[in-house]
Amino acid sequence: MKRKLFFLIEKLEINRSERIAVSLLFASLILLAGVNALYQPAVKTDAAYYAELEEVFLERSRIAEQEHRQILARYEPNPQPQLPAATPEVAEASTDTVIVRSESEENVTEHGGKININTASAEELQELPGIGPAYAQRIIDWREENGNFTSKEQLLEIRGIGERRLETIKPLITL
Repeated sequence: MKRKLFFLIEKLEINRSERIAVSLLFASLILLAGVNALYQPAVKTDAAYYAELEEVFLERSRIAEQEHRQILARYEPNPQPQLPAATPEVAEASTDTVIVRSESEENVTEHGGKININTASAEELQELPGIGPAYAQRIIDWREENGNFTSKEQLLEIRGIGERRLETIKPLITL
């Protein structure tokens, strides 16, 4: 063993002063590790201080939860969506009354509250969770370049729309 160690030292070309320095560093490392393992500082606990910290934590958690719910409320589909005003089309009913319907109402009510991605405007597309103005414009640009969507999975071809976002909006759209 001594012989192998000697040849290792010779190969590394470590001189005597470097060996002493490495040995001292190694010894001080062992000494500090031993002191750290044996020394255990006394922990002082003050119940009132921790109760105060817990109150602050619970209050901040409650506020964060409220903010989280507010953010989610913006993206959850409403059972009766508020429709933006669009160019009205006038249709006459059999009782000689005039019924005003917008294009967006027809899109939404035709398919039970789903948004038709082949005919929807940018504002209507923004009603989908996770779809903002940029994504809505990308969907419209893709539709203008490639024609109507033939499957919902074609939304994956739009930059920024991945599997997770598609799974979120898939039940809310129609073709």
